[in-house]
Amino acid sequence: MVESGSTTLDVSFDAADIDVLSNLAYRNGPPHDQLKWLRREQPLFRQQIDDPIMVGESWVVSRHADVLEVSRNLEHVGNFAGHNLRNDHDKGGVRHLLMMDRPEHTEKRLMVSRSFTPKVVRRYTEHYKSMAGRLLDTAMTSGDNDAIDIVDGLAVEFPMMAIVELMGTSFDDRDRLLHWSNATISSLDPDYAPSPASRASAIADMTTYAFELADLRRREPADDIVTELVEQVDAGELTEAEYASYVILVFVAGNETTRNNISWGLKALSENPEQWELLRSDPDRHLDTAVEEITRWASPVNYMSRTVHTPLELHGQAIEAGDKLALMYLSANRDEDVFNDPYNFDITRDPNPQIAFGYGAHFCMGAHLARLETKSMLSELVDRVDRLEPAGDVEHVWSSFINGMKRLPLRLHPSE
Repeated sequence: MVESGSTTLDVSFDAADIDVLSNLAYRNGPPHDQLKWLRREQPLFRQQIDDPIMVGESWVVSRHADVLEVSRNLEHVGNFAGHNLRNDHDKGGVRHLLMMDRPEHTEKRLMVSRSFTPKVVRRYTEHYKSMAGRLLDTAMTSGDNDAIDIVDGLAVEFPMMAIVELMGTSFDDRDRLLHWSNATISSLDPDYAPSPASRASAIADMTTYAFELADLRRREPADDIVTELVEQVDAGELTEAEYASYVILVFVAGNETTRNNISWGLKALSENPEQWELLRSDPDRHLDTAVEEITRWASPVNYMSRTVHTPLELHGQAIEAGDKLALMYLSANRDEDVFNDPYNFDITRDPNPQIAFGYGAHFCMGAHLARLETKSMLSELVDRVDRLEPAGDVEHVWSSFINGMKRLPLRLHPSE
């Protein structure tokens, strides 16, 4: 397994042993060594997936250029059969934005996309810095010598507070929203959702919650996303089921990606103290490029899948209708043909064509929000913290879809 500071990786594999798609393959962190081998030896690789909750097999697309090519190829591939490789997408159920193609996808996305434009998101800059500062002050009151679990103490709290405000619900619901969100991203993790049934239960409970929010906003409209969506339902533009799936998607995506961005970013900065010192030396100069490098490094979503609807060819290989393609953002963001020394964490990296937020029609709607939240947390950290020190073992989420952490102990040594 590649450690965060590694810059070389010369491991050989038997193709039969490659596993970059099952959930268990990620319980100790991403399989970067296997992904590097795939980029070099088999950039289009058909993997049998030994995971009871996932489809039987998929093509793994590991190079940056190929991920972009497939993302652009709407004539041959689509999202109609789901955005990840879980079996439940093949069994019907509620469809949401990530399971739609044009023109339906474009129409539904526009319903709330104006809430996430750069102009709108910039309005939150000072508010988010203040929010991040308060969280840090609370987390650091325990003293210089005590470790803080960055995931639970900062990375979970901040985006949850932000998305609760945008959706128009209460932070008092934080615990159950967090439980439901965690359960949706894995069906094997013993701490999140140890079985498919527990995940299904969480989705059902979150659906009920979404309908309760709708009833509230019909009685008490507000300037929030739920009110916007309810108006679309009442106008006949969204079905009730589509509304509920939209709410679940925004809640889960709105907190998971930024949570993992912040967690991986602080881990990388703690393990690369020279980068932390560089950031502190001139934050006005380095904050934006640091956010991009953290996002490249973290790749909060390991992959998105597409399903072939019209046969195509890639790397001389015929790919048939119905085949799955796993677009490995995690791998593309460490592609040696695109990034100089990709296993080196460098907050000055420029250009940095990272594609952690996807590419094309399904580019992450909340990308600007995630960048601002990450930047706000870094900005407040720089003002308060002299040194970040690793303080224990990291625990990873058992999910091939989300590149998540469950625990990240660090000591935040306050500035004098």
